[in-house]
Amino acid sequence: MSGNEATGTKAQRMHIGLRCIQNPKSKIQKGSAFTLIELVIVLTLLAILMAAAIPSVRGLKDEQIAREPITALAKLAKETRLQAMKDKRPYQIAFTAKGYTATRYLSPYMQAGQLEAFVAKAENDIQQREEAGIPDAPAPDSTNGFANANPTDKPAASTYKEWTQSYTLPDGVHYGTQFWYEPESSPIEGDAVKLWVFQPTGMVTPITIHMQREAATFAATFSALTADIVKESSGNP
Repeated sequence: MSGNEATGTKAQRMHIGLRCIQNPKSKIQKGSAFTLIELVIVLTLLAILMAAAIPSVRGLKDEQIAREPITALAKLAKETRLQAMKDKRPYQIAFTAKGYTATRYLSPYMQAGQLEAFVAKAENDIQQREEAGIPDAPAPDSTNGFANANPTDKPAASTYKEWTQSYTLPDGVHYGTQFWYEPESSPIEGDAVKLWVFQPTGMVTPITIHMQREAATFAATFSALTADIVKESSGNP
C-alpha cells in the first residue's frame, strides 16, 4: 500500500468516526423506537386484562357482602331456636326492610311499627332492671304453646327479661323470603313484615332467603328440623 492510499484510508476512517461523534443517537434512536413499541403493546395488554378483571373482583366483593347477612341469619336462627326450646314457648324472627329481629312470638299480624315499639320497650325495661339490680325470672309458660296475641301484653312475671336480638342489613343489600308453600320469593320492602316462627320443639318452617347486592345474588335454604343451612347458591342478578 502506497503512502497516499494509507493516508486516504486514514482520512476516511477519521471522517466516519467524526460523523458518529456528531450524531451519536442514530443507532440508539432506532433501538429506542423499537423498545417504545414493545412498551405500548405491554401496556395495552395490561389495560385489557385489568378491564376484564374489574367486573370479576366487583362480583366477588358483592357476593361477599350478600353472603354476610345470610351468615348472620344462620347464627340468629340457632340462638332463637335454642331460646324457644329453653323457654318452652314459640319465638320468631321478623323480617323487615331494615333487617331481622328475634323476639318471643307476638302476633301473626305483626306490623313494623308494633315490632319497633315492642323492641324499644323491652330494651328500656332491661336497662331499668339492670340499674335497679332486679334479677331475671324464668320465662312464663305460654298457653297451648303460643304467646299472647297482643304484642303490648306483658308476661305474667314482672321481672321476666325479654330476649331480643336484631341485625341491620348492609347498605345496598335487598332480600326476599320464600317459604316452602310459596312458588317464588317475596321481596321484603317498605312496611312489609314476614315472620319465621320457632316452636318449643325446635321445629321451624322451611324457608329460603334470597339476598341481592348489585352484581351478585346469594340464596340459602334452612332446614325445618335444625334451622341450619342445607343448601346454598350464588350467581348474577
